Amino acid sequence: MKYNKILFILIILSLALLALGCEEKMNAGPIVKSLQEPSTEFYILGPEGRAENYPTEYILGENGTLIVGIVNHEQKPVNYTMEVTLEETPLPLPADWKNVYLENNETLEKTVTITPPFKGTDMRLAFLLYNEDEKNTFEDNISVPYRNLNLWINVTTQNLSKNTSTPLTAT
Repeated sequence: MKYNKILFILIILSLALLALGCEEKMNAGPIVKSLQEPSTEFYILGPEGRAENYPTEYILGENGTLIVGIVNHEQKPVNYTMEVTLEETPLPLPADWKNVYLENNETLEKTVTITPPFKGTDMRLAFLLYNEDEKNTFEDNISVPYRNLNLWINVTTQNLSKNTSTPLTAT
């Protein structure tokens, strides 16, 4: 009878320790999740919604369409702004791209129409994303993009070739 009481007490203690361990395991999930490094995904897609067939051959005065995506993994809401430049000349963007607010893990994917204002070959079309909550600037109030993407394009006055695709570079 004495051994039964001791065995019963050991079983109760074991179950209590097991319950505490399970509770710790359940509470560890958010801690592990918060250890992920904050980041922002920034990408462009071709008109078909794939990472290919970017419009790289333009005729002066005509436009091309790309899809731009932003995914906030910063573990907090973030205010972004985007700028598009061709050879460091700003191109016009719709107002809804000038101030983009995304909650954590929220995705924005929208089309952007590019109309190059001048001709040239192997020109850098830059997509610049700024995190307004953590804006980095140099001495002369020059802002450093949080993320940027580059697409190399040609703009002619007449259609010399079919639309071809070139590699996308990110820095």
